[in-house]
Amino acid sequence: MYFYTNNNQTPNTYLHVKSVVKELQPLYDLSLLANSMMDEQGSPALIFVDITSGDDILNDFRDVQIHPYVVVIDSENQFAQTCVQRSAELCLRDYLNLPLYQDDILNCLDRYFHWLDRKKTANKNNLVIKDKGAQIYIETTSIKLLEGFGSYTRIHTADKVYIVSKTIKKILELLPNQFIRTHRSFAVHQKQVRSLMGNTLLLQNGESVKVSKAGRQIILNHFNKAS
Repeated sequence: MYFYTNNNQTPNTYLHVKSVVKELQPLYDLSLLANSMMDEQGSPALIFVDITSGDDILNDFRDVQIHPYVVVIDSENQFAQTCVQRSAELCLRDYLNLPLYQDDILNCLDRYFHWLDRKKTANKNNLVIKDKGAQIYIETTSIKLLEGFGSYTRIHTADKVYIVSKTIKKILELLPNQFIRTHRSFAVHQKQVRSLMGNTLLLQNGESVKVSKAGRQIILNHFNKAS
């Protein structure tokens, strides 16, 4: 969590917010924030911005590539109309007015964490990866198979295979619990499961996947639930 100011001086408002939000850090350069959030799965940062002395500081957020959760701190609603008009453009998600009370700040934090929980739930429907410098959104229902090899994972979809520099364990943490870990190096979407023959799992498209002893029991449990 950050308190943004672009003049290398922290106003008294910062100290007031920090008395409630102990982990609050001053932030003087938004590019530093972007550099610390290069992972596409990173949570959007919460940033308090004091506009009591002018709303020009909001212009700094126009070119930010990774959109944070911006909380504006105003005084006597001086810039309320501007904030409403520019809320979508600048990702202004909350508005506090002086004087700030502890409950105001705590309620703001509650709204942020509630928003974050909803966002994480929604993100489970899509896996965001980097492919040749571009961000690719893969619907989790289109993923047939995950194949781990060391610190990399092959993501098999209906029409393409992507290679991601994350372990299969890390990938599974980003996905809904619809995937079955059949082996230390393999996981399949439960809808792809067709039949089990010995230590081999047959998928709906005819492909076969290795199954470990523990994975075999997981698959048998899946068949029992489905029957």
